[in-house]
Amino acid sequence: MQKILLLSGLLLFIGCVPKDTVETLPNIENTEGSNTNDLLNPPGIDSEVLFLDRSKRQLLAYFDELVKNEQLIVGQHCGNGPDDMTTYYNRYVDMLADISGRHVGLMGADLGFFPSSDYPVQSLIDHWNQGGLVTLSWHADNPFVEGYNVYWNTVENKGKINLKSLLKGEVQTKAWINYRTELDQIAGALQKLQDAGVTVIWRPFHEMNGDFFWWGINAYNNQQTNEADFIALWRDLYHTLTFDYGLDNLIWVYSVIPYQYWNAEVTTFYPGNEVVDLVGMDFYGSSPDFPDYKALKSLGKTLVLSESGPLEDGYGNWNMMQWADMLKGKAAYFLQWHSWSGAEVAIIDNANAVEMMNSTIVITRDEL
Repeated sequence: MQKILLLSGLLLFIGCVPKDTVETLPNIENTEGSNTNDLLNPPGIDSEVLFLDRSKRQLLAYFDELVKNEQLIVGQHCGNGPDDMTTYYNRYVDMLADISGRHVGLMGADLGFFPSSDYPVQSLIDHWNQGGLVTLSWHADNPFVEGYNVYWNTVENKGKINLKSLLKGEVQTKAWINYRTELDQIAGALQKLQDAGVTVIWRPFHEMNGDFFWWGINAYNNQQTNEADFIALWRDLYHTLTFDYGLDNLIWVYSVIPYQYWNAEVTTFYPGNEVVDLVGMDFYGSSPDFPDYKALKSLGKTLVLSESGPLEDGYGNWNMMQWADMLKGKAAYFLQWHSWSGAEVAIIDNANAVEMMNSTIVITRDEL
């Protein structure tokens, strides 16, 4: 296992030893002549196996240390709906492991896109139990239209959208019932994961600074006026899942697309430090890049590449080694999207995948 930095090792050791042992640990700052390595890695404790607690608190501390250590976790998205997970995992994770000898550290999936009242999560639990990490998106159904549809131009349809009408305690309109019913079903899936001991890196309402999901901007060229409505929706979801459903296993990710002048700036919809744990960029391009890095860094949270991959002219030629090398010291992980017909996006379908998977820069499942 590639070494976790000393601070993270200390935190994890303290979290795992009995209380009476913790009380006898010396104060590192006030102990003269002490050997720091002995204090942080006490005799009889193997530093290779200290990372046993994958709680929200410990994972966030670990992510910080990875950035400082110029390393990052490699991730692969596994499908657009709950029924895709097993098939996509075999195609994009297991087959990559067959040729590289390593599994990705982070498995991504989605609890939206398609109507469902039962979300199978066993593939996520299996990946977790084998030592990996899990991230979930929610492409929520548009509650303001008939049928199941995620995509909707929010500028053209701004007169039909009222995000605040979906909040807890509002009048139970058809849109309110549609949204809160799906939310209840999603909470059930997240509860299954919590019961299984899985900490979920949770990415709802992503790419809100674009115009393609029903929670997006209501005007172009950074002239939107619905920031407060979005923030109210985000905070309502946070409080509903955290307090009404008792879900304390969620790491909340605020995830945007690059600012390209037609859309909103990346910090515009930020809902507040107390309801966000990580800040993410969703980036697709001809070649690896990390746009808006300084703006996102100004929010004061650990950064991640919450979704990534090549655009059409880069399909199959995205340099995975260059991607990892560019992100080291900036992001704690990246999540490569899956491929689809005519689009080679996944790690296994792009250049230097095996080299990247075996690089000292990246953390794979066996190294967690």
